[in-house]
Amino acid sequence: EAQISKSIMASILGGLTLSSMCGEAACCFGPAAVACCCSRTTCTNATSTRLMYALVLLAMSIAAWVMLAPTVEQDLATMSKYTGQVHNKDLWGPLGVFRVMFGSTIFYTLFSLIMIGVKSSSDGRAGIQNGFWGIKFLMLVGLSTAAFFIPNEFFLKAWGWVGLFGGFFFLLIQMILLVDFSHCWSESWMAKYQDEGSNCHKWGLIISSAVMYITSLVGTILMYIFYTESKTESCALQKFVISFNLLTSVLATGVSLRGDVQGGILQAGLITFYTTYLTWSALSEADSTCMPSDFQSESGMDVTIAAILTFVAVAYSSLRTSSASQIGKMGMEAGADKEKQALLDDSTDDDVESGGKSVVDNEQEEVLYNWSQFHLTFALASLYISMVLTDWMVIHDGTEAGLMVGRGDASLWVKVVSCWVCVLLYIWTLVAPICLPNRDFS
Repeated sequence: EAQISKSIMASILGGLTLSSMCGEAACCFGPAAVACCCSRTTCTNATSTRLMYALVLLAMSIAAWVMLAPTVEQDLATMSKYTGQVHNKDLWGPLGVFRVMFGSTIFYTLFSLIMIGVKSSSDGRAGIQNGFWGIKFLMLVGLSTAAFFIPNEFFLKAWGWVGLFGGFFFLLIQMILLVDFSHCWSESWMAKYQDEGSNCHKWGLIISSAVMYITSLVGTILMYIFYTESKTESCALQKFVISFNLLTSVLATGVSLRGDVQGGILQAGLITFYTTYLTWSALSEADSTCMPSDFQSESGMDVTIAAILTFVAVAYSSLRTSSASQIGKMGMEAGADKEKQALLDDSTDDDVESGGKSVVDNEQEEVLYNWSQFHLTFALASLYISMVLTDWMVIHDGTEAGLMVGRGDASLWVKVVSCWVCVLLYIWTLVAPICLPNRDFS
């Protein structure tokens, strides 16, 4: 009995200890955290706080990834006394991932509810948002540890569906961030070329666009060659998905080249490149004989790419103030770049000094981002990461729950629909000023 308990706690705390070390290094339990974020310069509460939450999510993701190690999976199997048996011993690792990220999801969801209605940093809840990092991390570890005593049935049947839909909604958020980034990248380099006559940026635009379009075209051709041939199937679904992605890419490019829209070849190239990757990822996960057997090996490349893109999106959302971005072109609220202005103002009386570094409280009059929505986004990111690390695990298209899914129509359609939404969002940012001429999209 004592040996079993020892193994259980070792398996649970093994990954969480690594997470704790990362978290403590990131958080530094309070004021020192701001010093880490604001090294050698002045920064704002709005930026430094979001960076801290992003680092905490990264630490939890590392802990979840550790659960997939073979030795940890074996230790987790001793949990069966408390959580019930599973029909496949390979499920213990993915279940460990689900449990760790369950704690992260509950944590960010709770903070999303707490921060509803916050208008400025003068609200009493601002202290909870911007401080108490040590307590927050202990809370995270406690939630994840408690999840290891929840029956497997809950994660295999109920939480799997939550993760699937939550992951889909985070993909949509990732699409919005991608569209915003494409506009910012293009406008920045165009401004350098037009205002300063920089040939470097001119050729950078041309070469970057060409590389993305050529890569997308080659990828599309390879998908037609390797994903549409089978001796037992017609592969009609695969042909439709590849062809429809090609058509939407041509449509997005055509709209971008119209003279009456504020688009460009670089934005369309980036959208085409990403949707082509997402199409390949979706087809690679289908339960089908249309894909060569050599391609069905679990190389982990798709998981790696998805994980990298997730953290790029999280980092971008943490650093980018939506009110100052091109997201306003989708009909969302647009305003001045208040965060940048706060750094330009001489408001030293309100600064918080930490080891010679200055942190500006730039939300005393009004918050620069919706705190509740920010935490909700991170809760969805936690669900998406759990899906990515487990290869979209727990739905197998109506068959027995608990099998490794990633290879099924459920995850395929999540990614395919995300492609279509991405193109629609991009086209809307181009045509919205024309459709709604009386609205300010600047």
